Amino acid sequence: MAITVSEREGVVIFRLSGRIISPGIEEVSKTVEETLAMLTSPPRLVFDFKGVTGMDSSGLGALMKVYSEIHPHGGKIAVINVNKHVKNLIVMARLITVFKSFESEDDAVVALLRHP
Repeated sequence: MAITVSEREGVVIFRLSGRIISPGIEEVSKTVEETLAMLTSPPRLVFDFKGVTGMDSSGLGALMKVYSEIHPHGGKIAVINVNKHVKNLIVMARLITVFKSFESEDDAVVALLRHP
């Protein structure tokens, strides 16, 4: 499992790859926390699942933790390139309205910038 971070127009993009499962989820959580600590405005985050081959409930829990930390401060999360397995996990957990899904990085960035 790996995570890389980039930024585009003030939107932080996390590219995930491999299996997002326990116990390796700590790497993702730590990277996200360090990135959030550097932000001064309400976070606009995109999680790119293109390279993700699997995710379990601990991966979903890590995303929920990020959401619960940024949402009260006006933060937003979008997901892109979600495969069927991950989408089913999000739907079963009834989080489909929490994590807005977009077809492309461009669509996600535009949407997050348009809705402050």
